[in-house]
Amino acid sequence: MKQNGFWKGFGSGLVLTVLIAALCVTATATSKRSIQVEDGIGITLNGARFTPRDAAGKQVPVFLYNGTTYVPVRAISEAMGMDVSFNSATRTVQLTTADRTASQQGASSASGNYISADRAKQIALNDAGVKEANAVFLRANLDWDDGRMKYEVEFYSGTTEYDYDIDAVTGAILSSDRELENFQIWNNGTSRPSGNGSNSSSGDYITAERAQQIALAETPSGSTVVKCQFDWDDGRAQYEVEIRNGWTEYEFEIDAVTGTIFSRDIDNDRW
Repeated sequence: MKQNGFWKGFGSGLVLTVLIAALCVTATATSKRSIQVEDGIGITLNGARFTPRDAAGKQVPVFLYNGTTYVPVRAISEAMGMDVSFNSATRTVQLTTADRTASQQGASSASGNYISADRAKQIALNDAGVKEANAVFLRANLDWDDGRMKYEVEFYSGTTEYDYDIDAVTGAILSSDRELENFQIWNNGTSRPSGNGSNSSSGDYITAERAQQIALAETPSGSTVVKCQFDWDDGRAQYEVEIRNGWTEYEFEIDAVTGTIFSRDIDNDRW
């Protein structure tokens, strides 16, 4: 992996601040070389103090040498949502960025034996008894966990959310979960809610389709509406609209009478 590709992740919403205390100490590498480094360096991640630790929970030092700051790759990468593994045969640290698609990861795998993301989706759909046309997929990510590669598949159908972990080699379902949500995925959005809010009669409410259009206009092209729920909150009727675009989730609260957006929230699963 190119070095600039790794550090590019720091520019997508993560703010990394290195605080240097110029205290010179001597560090010895595994090759028995002695070097002079500046120790006592602190890190803040998104404004919060971050202490890198190894797999055993022991604090790992950060230091400056010859103008370059050295940080523990595993602790920093995992804090950024990256998968980290070490190939002892080639002595290579392998980093997988979160924005790589499952299909890309499968195609570039060393074994070449991984099932495709589409196959993992179909396995999940078959187990859930859901037709593909009735499903809205949120993710199908290839991940390394508990000593094996697996697909994490998540989708909605109707008012139910489905989550699956599927073995990326055998296609076996490792775990599954379904949860009934208090919302409906609107297909055409032409129906109007039968709300009883005092701010307006139900005949004056905008349609769910109009609420979705208003929200989609605030998001990048290619976004998908996964939730459109009519609700009564804080003395007024409103639509709660949730939209997905890649790793980013957008949530809007829209006045059901005027169509005004009075609340919005953006969340990225990689952060």
